[in-house]
Amino acid sequence: MINSFFDAKYFLRSDMHLFVELLNSNTEKQVNQWWQEHQLQKKYFYNQVTKIEKEVFVERNLKNTKLRTELTSFVTKIGTDYEKTINSLFSSLKVFKAEELKIIKQLNIVSDSIKRRQLVNELNDIKKTCADLNTEIMQKGLLIISELDKYKGYVKQEIMQNITDEQILYNRLNVIFIVIIIISIVFSVFMVFYISKLISKPVNKILRHVRLLGKGMHPELLNVTLNDEFGKIQESLNTLTELLVKTSDFSKEIGQGNFDSNFTPVSNDDVLGNSLLQMRNSLKKAREEEDIRRIEDERNAWMANGLTKFGDIMRQSGGSIKTLGYNIISGLIDYLGAVQGALFVIDDENSDDVYFELISAIAYGRDKFMKKQIREGEGLVGRVAFEQKTIYLKEIPKDYVSITSGLGDANPDVILLVPVKLDNKVNGVIELISFTEFEQYQIEFVEKVGENIASFIATIKINEKTAALLAESKYKSEELAAQEEEMRQNMEELQATQEEATRREEERTILWDAIGQVVGIVETDLAGTILNVNNKTIKMLNVSSGELNSKDYKSVFFSNSDYINDKWLEVVKEKHVSIASNWKHNNIDIQLSHDLTLVKDTQGNNQKILILISQKSS
Repeated sequence: MINSFFDAKYFLRSDMHLFVELLNSNTEKQVNQWWQEHQLQKKYFYNQVTKIEKEVFVERNLKNTKLRTELTSFVTKIGTDYEKTINSLFSSLKVFKAEELKIIKQLNIVSDSIKRRQLVNELNDIKKTCADLNTEIMQKGLLIISELDKYKGYVKQEIMQNITDEQILYNRLNVIFIVIIIISIVFSVFMVFYISKLISKPVNKILRHVRLLGKGMHPELLNVTLNDEFGKIQESLNTLTELLVKTSDFSKEIGQGNFDSNFTPVSNDDVLGNSLLQMRNSLKKAREEEDIRRIEDERNAWMANGLTKFGDIMRQSGGSIKTLGYNIISGLIDYLGAVQGALFVIDDENSDDVYFELISAIAYGRDKFMKKQIREGEGLVGRVAFEQKTIYLKEIPKDYVSITSGLGDANPDVILLVPVKLDNKVNGVIELISFTEFEQYQIEFVEKVGENIASFIATIKINEKTAALLAESKYKSEELAAQEEEMRQNMEELQATQEEATRREEERTILWDAIGQVVGIVETDLAGTILNVNNKTIKMLNVSSGELNSKDYKSVFFSNSDYINDKWLEVVKEKHVSIASNWKHNNIDIQLSHDLTLVKDTQGNNQKILILISQKSS
């Protein structure tokens, strides 16, 4: 503990000396150098203060409660005093030195006498301020040093008072032992001097060997020819040299990243050897953790790239489920390294006969194609559809499927079946077969792709139903127009046609109401002004009809005017357009899908734009 007081005083005095060096620095490099030295001394000083506190409460456990309390306050006080005085004065001096060097640079380039005189005055003021700082830091430093001396005396006195009789006897024995050692050393020196001529050669060999070891070199082993003490010393030096060579070789292996190299410490007390082993183990563990992080990052990147890729595939597949199925399965086989794959999609148009239809199969044998319709609960595919859970089999049922090539038939090793579901409804099943096992992250990837496919299939089916309804509506409108023409030719037929038209109008109203229950409907004029919106749209967007009617559809739903204007021109040119937007309003943030269709009157003139809006699943 006394040493900690002494070391704290030493580092504080060194710091005061560094202040003088910093004060006398003439270049920015010197200022930075002495500033860095100050940071080290500051660290060392705080370490000694912490050591004093630790020794007081842990190692010494002073019985004097009052002294312990005073030491606690003292340790806190000198740390605070150092930070507020010494370190603060260093920071101030660094700022003034920077200003001083700046003024000196200006004096070297300024020729105007008035400006130079002004700079000289500023320089003298700064030097005076720095000198005052030096005086202040000396006073503050000496004050802290005197406090350290005072409490060192208190602690020393307390320690001396607690020394027991056994400790005093032990100290006396130490003194006697030291005296004996000194006498032995004196005697040994005399004997060495007396017989130096007899032993100078082996001693010189030992000295040369030790000097080389002291320089960090690995000298050749000594040739031991003596059986006396010098021979034993030479053998010990040889053992030490071999140990250092092994330690050096082991360090080189670690430096080259070979953390599996063997090394055995001389003993449990071999500090260097055990430290190297501990360092090797720490570095090995760090590399293993880095490998794990790298693999995790690679897998995350692989999944992110895959989701982006299959998102592009789905967008490029247009509105065809068969095209989507082929592109998805083909992409999954390539991306996962599988050998076969298939996509089953639900057909629920007839609620009394719901089944899953095979719409895309790649690399399957003909036997697999014999059954294209699978009902819920039937086989592995039906089981996945019923349980809505992924099935991953490493033991393939016999004759379930075989891979045929020019070399013969082979059974695959694993089968992965993933439900394509959205909002707890299974819209399909993905089946993948491979010779290599799938990793867990690959299975999770296929499940995420399945979620995206489910949303896309649902959108396609809605679009197909909507298109069918629109086609039927158009057909009925054309049929009604033909009947109206006949009414103008025949009054009797006119009456019958009017009744038929009324009935068909009612059917169309019912049809539009049915459509309105599924999707939002917005009608605009050819310029984009909203003419009418249905209740489904109002509820979906959480707005009132007044907030949408007579507003510009393009500006309400889209921020990119160039993009929507281009799409609008395609609609006006009688093209069906499907686009997406993000709706943020009244605490609602949803993704919308828009299907735009041009509507004409019975004479074939462009009348308005019909827009079907549905919410995309996230």
